Amino acid sequence: MADVLALSWDRRRLCGIEVSPNPTHPRVTGGFSVEWPEQPPTVAWLRATLQRYKIGSRQVAVALPREDAVLRLLELPNVPDAELPTLVRFQAAARSAQSIDQLLLDYLPLPHRPEVSQKEVWLATTLLSTVDPIRSLLTGAGLELTQFTISSLCLTELIVRTEAQKSTDAFGASLIVYRTGSRMELAVVAQKQLIAAHAVKWPANEIPPATKMLSEVSRVLVQVQAWLPEGTLQRAWVIGEDFDVGELPDAIGQRWKCPVQRCDPLRDGVLSLGNVRLDGPTSEYAIAAGLALSLSGSLTPKIDLLHPRQPPPKVDHRKPYIAAAAAGGLLVAALSTGIVQQTLASYDSQIEKLREEDAKLGRSLKENEPISVASSAVTDWQAHNINQLNQIAELHQVMNGTGRLVVGTYQFNQSVGNVIAKLKIAGSARDRSDTSELTQNLASLKKFVIKPSSLTTTSNDPEYVSRFDFEMDLVPVNAKPASTKPAGGNPPSATKPGK
Repeated sequence: MADVLALSWDRRRLCGIEVSPNPTHPRVTGGFSVEWPEQPPTVAWLRATLQRYKIGSRQVAVALPREDAVLRLLELPNVPDAELPTLVRFQAAARSAQSIDQLLLDYLPLPHRPEVSQKEVWLATTLLSTVDPIRSLLTGAGLELTQFTISSLCLTELIVRTEAQKSTDAFGASLIVYRTGSRMELAVVAQKQLIAAHAVKWPANEIPPATKMLSEVSRVLVQVQAWLPEGTLQRAWVIGEDFDVGELPDAIGQRWKCPVQRCDPLRDGVLSLGNVRLDGPTSEYAIAAGLALSLSGSLTPKIDLLHPRQPPPKVDHRKPYIAAAAAGGLLVAALSTGIVQQTLASYDSQIEKLREEDAKLGRSLKENEPISVASSAVTDWQAHNINQLNQIAELHQVMNGTGRLVVGTYQFNQSVGNVIAKLKIAGSARDRSDTSELTQNLASLKKFVIKPSSLTTTSNDPEYVSRFDFEMDLVPVNAKPASTKPAGGNPPSATKPGK
């Protein structure tokens, strides 16, 4: 198999490992780690760099840093795997601020959780404007871009290979911390699969304390705690030089009560160096090493933005019959009138069979309609998936967090159509003006259609003398809700308390 160049396209430096792929012992044939020039890199600069380090590979795989890609968690209906690519593209088009034609995207299914009925996937996207300059530079240097992935997937492959070498339990959860210079990248791996990825960069002259690094680790673990076996980590791996990681390994072990090990990317990742000598600290090659290992037979699921997951090709069973009918027509034109008369009966029989087959194929095509129905179900499900806690928090914000309003009754009922949900709120206020202000603030949000309120000034509490009780419809902001005409002909926002 031809050698392949695995490149880590970091913003600070370009790092590459030339590897001869082999599923068990991939062999390194060359490599380099160089800082980018002060001016934008040119084709001539890249050619000179490859020539200086004697890199002869023409095929290249590139890993973007985590911060140059967007990862979104998608919750999709439990549809067959063959329908996932179509649903993911629908969701990417709906959620991205950019046109889908301006994106490269792929997705990574997450491990199934028995208590969750939906299918959960990581959607990975990056802009074409990020990829096109890289592709142009590589093409100009005579290289062929064959794979485009994200650094977090490379770190995942590196650690899974390392754990396999050390006969570590493959079903435990591992934390990966990669520290180099002013950058720290985090990844969480469970069941040989990436389930979380995060990157943070500090100013070049600032070395953050271990406590600040631990806060970034905690942020990542909270997001994926539901996927962790037993809800916690089983181990942690730290990649980086001593002056970069400092006291971080000991701090992680004390905080999460798990063993913490250091990883050498070139030694622990089963790459065979032979007589090759690579310049610079070995930690700089971590991402390139993980990418080189994945090119030699990946042990982990991939994300390839150049070749994303696709639905299986549809087979058109009518083509052979259409070809047979066309051949029959030519034959009829060439035969004499007598022969045509003798064969008409047999052709009629064939036509009838073709009609029956066409009807069967029509029914088969109709069976594919659930893909479109599933897409509509996703859109409607997302629109009505309202977090009631967020609604309560929003109500608290509208009330300005004061003690002048007290809510005694709060009811939330989901609805259908243009009305997402119906809310009913009842309580007391210190003064009528407080009730009026609450009504106006809710009406100004545009998402609430307030129905006529029933207000009185009688109350058993001398401090909260004004009572209020009104209902609201929660509607999409862009929707045109059915007008609700209050008693007396006044709009809901003009309803006076107590009248």
